[in-house]
Amino acid sequence: MKSEIILSIFAVLVLGSVPYAVNGQLSDIADHVVINEIDINPPGDDSKTISEWVEIFNPTNEEVDIGGWQIASTTILKKTLTIADGTIINPGQFRIYSYQAVWFTDLGERVELRDASGNVIDETPTITDLNNDFTTWQRLYDGFGTNSLDDWKFVTTTAGLTNGKIIIEGEVVGVSISVSSDKTNYLFDETATISGTVSKQIFQEKPFFQQQTVDIIVSGPNYYKIITLYPNMFLEYETSLKLQKVLGVSEGIYDVSVSYGDANIETQFSVGNEIFDIQQIEQAALTITTDKESYLPGETVTIFAETSEIIPFEGLKFQVTNPNGIKIYEGTLFPNSGDGTSAVRGGELNANPDAQFSTTIFMDTVSPTYGIHTIIAQYSTQAATSTFEVTEDVKENKVISLFTDKPAYGLGDTVIISGRLNNLYIAFLDLEIIQTGFALSTDPLAINQKPLDTLGTLKIVDGVRPAGDGSFGYEFKIPINSERLGDYRVTVSKDIGQETIFFKVVENPEEFVAISAPLSISTNKVVYDVGDRMVIFGNVIDPSPRSSFEVPVVSISIITEDGRPLEIIGKVDKKLLSTGGLPQGYEFTGIPDHGGNFRIETSLTVSFFPPGTYQVKAIYDNGKLSTSTLFSVVDPLDIDKSISLQLNKKVFGFGETVLLEGIIPAISQEVGITITLIKPDGDTDVSGAVADNSRFSWSWETPLYEKVSTVFNERVVSSSNYGVYQVEIKTSTISESVFFKVSPNPEEDTLEIAPLQVTTEKAIYNAGETLTVLGSAIKRSQGTEGLVVPDRVKIIISSGKFPFGQIFDSAVYLDNSGNFKSSFVLPIAVIKDGNYKVTAIYQQIRAETVFTVNNEYLIGGDAPLTLLLNIDKDEYSLGETVQISGRPSKLVYLENIVVTVIHEDELQITCGKFVCGRSGSFSARPAPSQSGLFTVDYAIPISDDAKGKYEVIVDTEFGVFSDTFIVTDKPAIVPEEQEPTSLAKRTTEKFNRIPDSFVPISVAEKISDGVEMLPRVLQGSLLTPVRGEEANVNLKISTEDGTCIIGQESDCLVTDSTRGPGTIYEVVEIDGVNYKVRYSGIDARLEKFTILPESSDGNLLDSTWNVEVIKDDQPSRLYYKITYVLPE
Repeated sequence: MKSEIILSIFAVLVLGSVPYAVNGQLSDIADHVVINEIDINPPGDDSKTISEWVEIFNPTNEEVDIGGWQIASTTILKKTLTIADGTIINPGQFRIYSYQAVWFTDLGERVELRDASGNVIDETPTITDLNNDFTTWQRLYDGFGTNSLDDWKFVTTTAGLTNGKIIIEGEVVGVSISVSSDKTNYLFDETATISGTVSKQIFQEKPFFQQQTVDIIVSGPNYYKIITLYPNMFLEYETSLKLQKVLGVSEGIYDVSVSYGDANIETQFSVGNEIFDIQQIEQAALTITTDKESYLPGETVTIFAETSEIIPFEGLKFQVTNPNGIKIYEGTLFPNSGDGTSAVRGGELNANPDAQFSTTIFMDTVSPTYGIHTIIAQYSTQAATSTFEVTEDVKENKVISLFTDKPAYGLGDTVIISGRLNNLYIAFLDLEIIQTGFALSTDPLAINQKPLDTLGTLKIVDGVRPAGDGSFGYEFKIPINSERLGDYRVTVSKDIGQETIFFKVVENPEEFVAISAPLSISTNKVVYDVGDRMVIFGNVIDPSPRSSFEVPVVSISIITEDGRPLEIIGKVDKKLLSTGGLPQGYEFTGIPDHGGNFRIETSLTVSFFPPGTYQVKAIYDNGKLSTSTLFSVVDPLDIDKSISLQLNKKVFGFGETVLLEGIIPAISQEVGITITLIKPDGDTDVSGAVADNSRFSWSWETPLYEKVSTVFNERVVSSSNYGVYQVEIKTSTISESVFFKVSPNPEEDTLEIAPLQVTTEKAIYNAGETLTVLGSAIKRSQGTEGLVVPDRVKIIISSGKFPFGQIFDSAVYLDNSGNFKSSFVLPIAVIKDGNYKVTAIYQQIRAETVFTVNNEYLIGGDAPLTLLLNIDKDEYSLGETVQISGRPSKLVYLENIVVTVIHEDELQITCGKFVCGRSGSFSARPAPSQSGLFTVDYAIPISDDAKGKYEVIVDTEFGVFSDTFIVTDKPAIVPEEQEPTSLAKRTTEKFNRIPDSFVPISVAEKISDGVEMLPRVLQGSLLTPVRGEEANVNLKISTEDGTCIIGQESDCLVTDSTRGPGTIYEVVEIDGVNYKVRYSGIDARLEKFTILPESSDGNLLDSTWNVEVIKDDQPSRLYYKITYVLPE
């Protein structure tokens, strides 16, 4: 054996790590930890020394926990090494293990690598080593494996080192290199440092396999030196050069040329007795541009060009071609003269002093060609191209169009107003700009705000003259005066009609966010002292004028937190209040201005507002719109009261501000308060506040958009920004929490906090799978001094039938956010088919949920042994991955399984249902688990030849079994030659475990990361947990107009399973569009459906699909998902 391997009576490992880099996608590299090399007969007597060893390798890009894994001999001795718990193998890392003397036999040995559950992860072929030397069995390349004996070679050992890296022909990804010197000018006897980076590591194969070197050539006056070095692990390189005359360095300029693979780069530096500049010779360059990127027919395009070198008596030749490649302009330009004119042969004259060459061309209005136009320019040896677009003049369906360049401005900004006349022309239009509303102060009137009738109003009356194409513009500057903050209205009118728009002038226009809610309301504070004045202000985003020139008012009422109205005694006619008064609600009326803003204020007297929490409710236009907000009233003299915390709302939408205000009695001035925000996914944000007169405040902006699950197949789990958030406030003496919710429908949603919740990761499990229990609890605050034992949640798994016998139990700790998780393996021989109950207990609080186990294994009996073969879908697109899985119907161990995928094409002869023969383009030998379960992934090529029907054939020890699938012509992932981006080709929204009997599913385009995504596929399934009730619980899917698409009624378009010979879909027409509908049929425990357009480039129209669950009182769970794709 090699001397590097340390011997011990225990397992000994040698760590080695090499960079794992390859060119192209390595389809034959394993996606799991492998046995990479093994020596079953090292030099010497194996019975006297511990010298046999196994090298394992991690070819994946992630760390793998191999604690509890086993390396086992499967022949006569069957000695098994168990790897220590907590052992991690890093990506690209080697680990070498030795065990006992005579671990392996020298003849007919086969070694397995098993995970902690006993599943075979990898194995060697049957190998023999009688040489008793340093030759070992090793893979051809690190991690290489096609489940063939040809994957291995019997050569001299490379223990702890690479066996070689496979180079796959395919897309060539270029390598780049950079170089620099620490200075550009040096004096003699100084040291020059040359350094740089490479974009990635590359390797060379010939004359032998090795890492590519960085070759540096330094040349100068009678000087030439070659330096060779390797980039480090950070892809950096560096070398130094002593600049001494005795070493042959002379005065002058030195060139540095650096090459790495096919990449090459150069730089220079100078050496001398004094510093002088290096004059870099730059190659002359030509650029050509236009004054705009797009034009309308009838507009003039200004073309100008600049060059770094003017060539005497040379003209710049140019031509312009339309999108069809037809030349529409050409000419020759000469440098502009002093008066700014340019002579054009075949063109026009144009004045443009900013360019050395310039001209103009006119975009014809007669039969214009829309699209990208190309400009090609040639000036001596210099060449350049540019493009511009001609777009169709699309006019709005109204008389006048009107715009401002921004929705909000600051004091002193210039407002740019633009517009156009559509479909007619007049010579003059009236313009009016008027300040319609002032910035509504959040301070009480008596403090900082002047009465509205004392404020001057900005008003501008002017006119605009439209150009020949009907367009017009106007600009004005907002005065720098705080009275000019507020809302403005711009009106352009004439007897033909008028158009009006609004804009705002605010203090911080960069932070301005337009209000999206149709009706909003706020208060100037969240927590008030008794006797304070409260300011209520809000906005109606689209005020509705009436024919009588009235404006609908906003009715504002103040009620208690639980909805009880505050009442006062109102006087009726001339009766006394004490005898004839009637109770009246504490209500106000807000009158919106032209910008929709309204404002009122009131005093919070102790007689009307004793300390407590109140709700302000606003109703607009006879109840068409409504909203509310919360505030609290406290008594600052009540120092015995505990901490008071108040949020401005309980349920928020995206992009809203969460405002928390609190009072901590008897806290010292400027004491720090720790505020922790705990998000639904467990992430935390920690911030702080300082107490000021026992008060503090904190704010946080909710996310702007939902987390999008970026998927390339349907087996991806995503997290969400929606859910319940916890805000924890801590000082050295107190700890309190408040909760709020972020919802997609904040107007109608409510906040419900359960002290304990529990659920399972899935509703249905197969026997042999791992049950994952998830939950959350409101964590009890515990001290930190002395021995503190954190509270745990007890989890009990029991039978769903009386007497509810206990099967498993565990006790788990809560994490920082109050979440907990536990896993249980569901043994096939123990867990029978049926329903089971999960019970969680925390602080004497109980929560329960149920799940179902599907156990289709035949335990005992005379039923024949068969293979349950499954393919995850019936139809795939080019580029997708087929997941093939299977297991025996009885609990037996499978030794040899061969999975073959055959593509049926027109040249093959079929034998009835199946393709004749067994030769296929893909074959695999999966390693089954202890229960016989195996999985194989087959990647469908992206090629037209890959379309058609496929047959999957599984050859086992007890028979041959098969299934089929179809590949359509639309690629799921289109290969691109551009740089990879983070934009997903499609995204999926999933909605799970819905118990309702009626579920409307809205399907519409969405914006994801600023990109428009279109709905393509609607898929769903209905689970009936109670066996025997499948026929009594069924789906009905209909459109908005009541057309039944899927259902059991006679007028439904699909009433039974759509699977038939050679097809799994049925094409139906809905609103003039053909759709492919897939339906599993009734009497299925899991009733499935799929709806997508028949056209491969079509999308689902914006609509609502109504899903009804036809049942009595049986439990059911609906799951559905919508897949969105990028526009074609």
